[in-house]
Amino acid sequence: MERTTLTTPDLFDPELDKLVSSVGQQLVFPPKHIFSMPGEELGGIYYVQKGRIKHYMDNAEGGVKILYTLSPGWFFGETVFFLKTRTSLYSQTETKVIMYKLLDEDVKRMMDESALFRDALFRCWAHKTLILRHEIANLTFNSCKSRLKRLFCSMVDTDHITDPAWYSLKVHYTHGELGEIVGGARVTISRQLTELCNEGFLRIINRRAQVSAEAYQEYARSQGKE
Repeated sequence: MERTTLTTPDLFDPELDKLVSSVGQQLVFPPKHIFSMPGEELGGIYYVQKGRIKHYMDNAEGGVKILYTLSPGWFFGETVFFLKTRTSLYSQTETKVIMYKLLDEDVKRMMDESALFRDALFRCWAHKTLILRHEIANLTFNSCKSRLKRLFCSMVDTDHITDPAWYSLKVHYTHGELGEIVGGARVTISRQLTELCNEGFLRIINRRAQVSAEAYQEYARSQGKE
């Protein structure tokens, strides 16, 4: 469940953060702000210090697919940097974001001089490769309902269980956003959510979804997780 297209694991490293912030240009953006679009030159690599940023693509019919949402400690723009191309994704803040831009020449120098920086950069790239590999399998082999169940289970906040045995979620999405993540039409998402509620997997309280603790534990066991 760690390889879903939700917020990626927090990779924040104070030593790396200090290094990047001493070299990069600080950028601050408000929530829901698109700061990069397909076809643009990035001119460097970005580092997320605070907040969440989603990266997605669309098609001519208006369909949207979120690839991943990056959290503190993550880099993005590596592919564009190494392949000397332009971005093919939209980049949009979900919350207020503080990040740093490292120019191409700074990235090259830091890769030569800092093993900490170089290893962190390649680790981010490798994680994203695994995420995309997982998505291919997920879209190929799993139904929309299965993808939704996996998504909800990955968002469960196991530290906060409510009576009678329901888990709250760490992140909440609209029906449209859920469709963008799992790859389904909004009307399909609405129907599947109703079915999950009827099956006792999900319930909606004050417009907030909660997952049954029993259903979550059963699902986790079926995935080889306790």
